[in-house]
Amino acid sequence: MVLENIFQIITTSIIQGITEFLPISSSGHLFFINKLFSWSDINLTLMISAHLGTLLAVINYFWIDFKRYFIIAPFEILKKNKNSDFYLFTNIFYSSIPIILFGFLITVFDVNYIYKAWVISSSAIFFSLLLFFSDKKEIKKNLNNISLKDSIIIGIFQIFALIPGASRAGLCITAARFLGVNRVCATKYSMYLSIPVISGATFLMILNVIEQNSTLIWIELISVFFLSFLFAYFTIDFFIKILKKINFKIFVIYRIIIAIIFLIFFKLS
Repeated sequence: MVLENIFQIITTSIIQGITEFLPISSSGHLFFINKLFSWSDINLTLMISAHLGTLLAVINYFWIDFKRYFIIAPFEILKKNKNSDFYLFTNIFYSSIPIILFGFLITVFDVNYIYKAWVISSSAIFFSLLLFFSDKKEIKKNLNNISLKDSIIIGIFQIFALIPGASRAGLCITAARFLGVNRVCATKYSMYLSIPVISGATFLMILNVIEQNSTLIWIELISVFFLSFLFAYFTIDFFIKILKKINFKIFVIYRIIIAIIFLIFFKLS
């Protein structure tokens, strides 16, 4: 591996790990960094490795919850009296359907044209402002108070994450906050939703890799996986803890500033 390639792999892995679960858009950051350093898109197999790293991080961090909601809860369907874990599992299922369906549908179209600086910056600013206004809600519903209707609304919001710069985590949190879910629970719900969404995205990438017959460089794959896992895990831990002390305003301000810098950079370059 040449030095520049190593730097790209490390940078991409760290950005993917940090931004995947924060309301700041991983796709927007990766696009900006690639343009800033004039990099070509990173190898698809490496992106699979990065996604698997973040997927394992969220499963590992929420292992007890993962067992409850994703492994044990589905079997509650066989029981007459179902517990709250089963209903949370079904909510996660319904919230995931819209973006997974739309994600599969857009694979048959060429949507690379929407990866433009103005699209990413505009969506970052617009959806940041939505997050800002949603965070003013004072109602404090928890995970068990999320209804079927709420889960479908959150799922519809999540579709807009397919727009570069929108932020899947940010949209889930925004919808949940508009619906009155408290900050920590809204964030946890967005992280639970990342499990089926990242799994679906990774599956599509694997299909593309098989189609392209891509070569594998194991040292690169392992490095990307490890770095993405590590930074994602500590980001999740930091984010959950800090939300007990602050609101989402700092992320809104950050995204707007980055979006403006992004636009200016591409206007001048």
